[in-house]
Amino acid sequence: MDRCVERTSLSIHNFGRRFYGCQQWSPDSVQACNFFKWLDNNTCPRGRATAPLVHERFTRYKAEAVAARNERDEAYVREAETRELLRIAKRKAEKSKLALRIAEDKVYKYRLALFLFWTVLGVYFVFSTVLGGHGHTQLRLP
Repeated sequence: MDRCVERTSLSIHNFGRRFYGCQQWSPDSVQACNFFKWLDNNTCPRGRATAPLVHERFTRYKAEAVAARNERDEAYVREAETRELLRIAKRKAEKSKLALRIAEDKVYKYRLALFLFWTVLGVYFVFSTVLGGHGHTQLRLP
């Protein structure tokens, strides 16, 4: 009796009746004792009239809670999917930036090679005309 507490029944048949029960009791508890003793003899008329209304309201609230929980879970799933899509998009953007940088580096190298080619060719022609071609055969039309 020292571990007992006063409780109120919420079942339809005994709604509102008070009883002593183990303070550790819950439907899946293995630590609770099975002590149980009614304090009231019967459910009062008002309790019997109120029980179905309370039970109906409780059932409705329970259904609303389940619906809200399902909606929340769906929102979590959508959020996770969106985060995954965002991660993929960021990764693609990084790959695109890297590919663009590689392409720009290639363009720079090709431009530099082209510039050096034309510079060497120009220097060759300048020196060949200035120095007179030293031993080079020149094509002459008859």
